[in-house]
Amino acid sequence: MGKQLFWENSILQDSKEYIYAADNLLNHHTLYSWNLNHAYNPDWLSKRPILYPLILAFFKTISFGYNFIFLFLVYLSQNAASLFSFYLCVKILNFLKININWKHASLFAAFSLSQYIYCNTIMSETFLQLCLCALVFIQICKPLNFKWSLISALIIMSGLALKPVFMPFAYAYPIICLLRFLPKFNLKYFLPSLLPIVFIFITISWNQSRTGYKQYSSISTINLLHYNTYTMLMYKYGEHKADSMVDEIHFKGNLQGTYATKQEFLNTSSKSLIKENLGTYIFLHLRGMAFCVLDPGRFDLSQFFGLSHGKNLLYETNKDNALMRVFKSILNPLGIILVILFIFNLFKTIIIAKFLINTKLPIFIRLALFCFPFYIVFLTGPIGASRFLMPVIPLLFTMVLCISNWNVLRKNAEN
Repeated sequence: MGKQLFWENSILQDSKEYIYAADNLLNHHTLYSWNLNHAYNPDWLSKRPILYPLILAFFKTISFGYNFIFLFLVYLSQNAASLFSFYLCVKILNFLKININWKHASLFAAFSLSQYIYCNTIMSETFLQLCLCALVFIQICKPLNFKWSLISALIIMSGLALKPVFMPFAYAYPIICLLRFLPKFNLKYFLPSLLPIVFIFITISWNQSRTGYKQYSSISTINLLHYNTYTMLMYKYGEHKADSMVDEIHFKGNLQGTYATKQEFLNTSSKSLIKENLGTYIFLHLRGMAFCVLDPGRFDLSQFFGLSHGKNLLYETNKDNALMRVFKSILNPLGIILVILFIFNLFKTIIIAKFLINTKLPIFIRLALFCFPFYIVFLTGPIGASRFLMPVIPLLFTMVLCISNWNVLRKNAEN
């Protein structure tokens, strides 16, 4: 936080979009996540959900135009949210009667650099993290009743208003509740689980009224074409042909007439290409999941500290001699740190695997803690990287600390 406030404030492309969205809410009363003086693009109307821009707009309002105060309030709130997420996870460990090994906890914290980086970057990940940790805390530590069912639904709605990534979970949540409440099903406890779906349809209707297209967020189309499909095309045909094919899809899309027909064309074309190359895509999806878990965070460190990071490894790994390209990327002053972080991530993954297969802890507890890490890793797919894993770091922290206390867990499970 001190680095961002007193040395150099690192701003990512996503950060700029959030700031524009906040400014446009304040000055033009519209959610548009880019400069309104530039060429108008309906994608910017729905790309960034409204909650984080609202948070930034609030801090801008009470900062009275002082950028330092604005940044101080943003980073202070995000660091507080980060600490509270870990506090909730410590409460989970206490609830399970696990004696926390603080040496292990400190070691985990020391090597979780992306936690520190994104707490002090204008990004919505820290608040999304708080939503995830709060949901898991409620499921494990709180009773099944209407009050906590309603609070859980409101947390999911907050997550939806932060990131579109929450949408698939919102659809699955009523089914999870049905299974959770059985055999003592009560309609009053179940009804709140439908609120996030209502929120989704309200948001889609709002976006349709503004763009003409039924879509929760334009980022789903952007990711599908420019990341999932493009990565698959580049792996199979090479960079130049992939560029040409994506450009052709965009050219034909622009001929469709309306924004709605263009978006539909982009979605259909992307899905068609993925289906035609399904085997290749599945391989890249699984590989991306592995990258997400093991990535030491070269992008995070280089962007945050303003270091030269060369080419985008997300694309470089889909070219010939991918391993050599990755190896060359660590031949720099960051190299030793990256190797150490990679080894830490490898050991962390092994420990979590042991956590999952050990039956000394009830399966519900294991699934509750592992659900969101797997969910996030699975959805990142071919574009997996450490920054996408950041929202679940406290949950990984909880699982890692569980593994060294199996004697305590066994007694607890027996009781």
